[in-house]
Amino acid sequence: MRWIPFLIFAYLFVLAQSTLGKILTFDRLPIGPIGPDLLVLLAVFVGLNVRNLVDGMIACWLIGFMIDLTTAGGVGLATRIGPMAFGYCLSVWMVFALREAMFRDKALPQMLMAALFCLACHGFWITVQTLFAADGSWAVYGSLILQVIISAIYTAMLMPLINFLLTPCRGMIIATVAEKSRRGKTY
Repeated sequence: MRWIPFLIFAYLFVLAQSTLGKILTFDRLPIGPIGPDLLVLLAVFVGLNVRNLVDGMIACWLIGFMIDLTTAGGVGLATRIGPMAFGYCLSVWMVFALREAMFRDKALPQMLMAALFCLACHGFWITVQTLFAADGSWAVYGSLILQVIISAIYTAMLMPLINFLLTPCRGMIIATVAEKSRRGKTY
């Protein structure tokens, strides 16, 4: 990984999430707000293209840590640093393991990876937040999971576009891109 350019790209995605992500969010739905997670798209791009799993896990841990730092609990509420970073780290491991079975340059596998990544890391985050909630918010857990599922589908629909936009910049972010496997597919 080229860490300085990667951190710059990650910061730009944090800015895009906090500005453009709010514009793309549907707020007036009965189950709550539904919006894309643009940082998931960067993490999946890294997971599909990085050559070394350790680099991918560190990169996604940093993305998750940035998310944890930007999603404060509010005035007087505790902020939990770590669940999203840990969720992103484990989710990129899943993408790295599954990418061998599919073509990374096709839109449908990219969308599938983005949806699985989003379900895994946000599902983990919702579960951890519910476990540590003082008010016993298990009553709304099903609604939150439904919100995560719909947001994962929304995020997955944006993955081919982000992959198309980031592919020319791949050499700036990732030092050595994953090679072809023994079966001749590009990874």
